[in-house]
Amino acid sequence: MSTQNGNSMNNSGTGDELLGKKIREIRNQRGITLKQMADISALNINTLSLIENGKTSPSISTLQRLAGALEVSIKEFFEPASPSQPVIFTAHDQRPAAINEKSVISNLGKGLNSSTLEPFVLTMEKHATSGGRTLLHNGYEFVYCLSGKILYTVQEVEYMLTPGDSVLFSAQFGHRWENINEGESQLLLVLTPACLQTEQSKKHFYSFEGA
Repeated sequence: MSTQNGNSMNNSGTGDELLGKKIREIRNQRGITLKQMADISALNINTLSLIENGKTSPSISTLQRLAGALEVSIKEFFEPASPSQPVIFTAHDQRPAAINEKSVISNLGKGLNSSTLEPFVLTMEKHATSGGRTLLHNGYEFVYCLSGKILYTVQEVEYMLTPGDSVLFSAQFGHRWENINEGESQLLLVLTPACLQTEQSKKHFYSFEGA
């Protein structure tokens, strides 16, 4: 799956290269060695090296583990640090995005430093899932199906989402999802922490399977 126009992180270098450079910069700023990063994130050191050198596309699960290890929001991997803006406009072809072979997660909060909410668009290929594991985190989760057909399971109750359907629930309820459409599906995902100091994407994307 590829991005179009402005979906790459910027116009110089590939998305993978820029993403890897950003991860390496944050790691170095925190004085963490590659081996320490591997130990903290439970990821293979060779995999980390490939990611930082732009040689492989990390899955959302891998990005989540890296975000947790570096103690940053996953949003920080998508864009350079920028001052907080009072109004955020994001053109459809200018969404910072992270990509793997099954999913693309696009950040709609570019320039939003507040953790009051975290909005994303998740585009999934056929058979893409949240990793088959139960997700749990604080705050609330709002899901709106934009296209396709998505099976969202909350506390073992299944909700079939088709375009226009939505589900809102306490994210402390165990949940997971799967694209059961014959083709691509897309959803709007908004995470709202119960505490403004908590960024829920750190926990939410942790359970995606590795690349």
